[in-house]
Amino acid sequence: MKIRNPLAIFIGLWAVLPFSLGLAIDSSLAQSADQIRTSISVGVWIAWGLVLGSSIIRRPWGLTIIRILAPATVPALLVTHWNETIPAGTLVIALSHAVLVSLLVLLPETGHLMVDGLSYGDEKRFLLRVPSAVLFGPLPLVWATIVSGTFCGPVLVASGRWGVGLFLWGIGWALAALATRSIHQLARRWIVFVPNGFVIHDYLATREPFLLRRQDISSLGPAVAEIDVSSEDLIDLSQLALGPVLHVVLRGDVEVVPRSRGISEVRQVAQILFSPTRPGAVLEEAHQRKLLR
Repeated sequence: MKIRNPLAIFIGLWAVLPFSLGLAIDSSLAQSADQIRTSISVGVWIAWGLVLGSSIIRRPWGLTIIRILAPATVPALLVTHWNETIPAGTLVIALSHAVLVSLLVLLPETGHLMVDGLSYGDEKRFLLRVPSAVLFGPLPLVWATIVSGTFCGPVLVASGRWGVGLFLWGIGWALAALATRSIHQLARRWIVFVPNGFVIHDYLATREPFLLRRQDISSLGPAVAEIDVSSEDLIDLSQLALGPVLHVVLRGDVEVVPRSRGISEVRQVAQILFSPTRPGAVLEEAHQRKLLR
């Protein structure tokens, strides 16, 4: 079943999160010192407001924020329960709520709606899929670094462990800032439909964005399994991302500068493979713009 507007549902569910997750955390801290309760409450409210505001504003940086903080509600709840037992009924409701908002924020349509908020005029943006080497490699570790680095230090300081708390606060926030900057690059990879065709904007695969002009596009559709990726006139920008890959064929050549560790060389290619998060919507948009013949 397709969810029409998961972002709107996410905003609604996130707005009432204090009545489930907030209640669960508050009940677990009932016997804690006032300083700890106040500090954690302030931090939780700041995170909640940051996610709510970011999801309403709809920008790529907002997508990074909500995809970092919303899934963090699940481990935050479990850690809280491990330290101070939460009543079973309250825990089940809060955990279900946290899992639901985490799933909604990770949906491709949510990502599309967030980055497309940057579009203006006749533009339309579609996110590209995360490369497999990133998805199953550093991405979970980078996310864990951001979450733990942001919250561990302040929590320790609030609990009275000033020495180690301040040390981890300084180190953790510095690492979290670097990690957030790194993970934000995933929210800046997209294709942009413009009046003259569409631009592929992927700094993980190419040095510069490049335009595929309307008059140069011969065909655009799903890539066939037996396609020869070693062909000299073809460049594969899908980076082995999970999911369908689209194949665009040009009437002429376009200059592409692949990203490499050494000196990058300009390639003249007539075929490009790329992997958007919503391939069907990309083809539908191309059809509406009469890019498909």
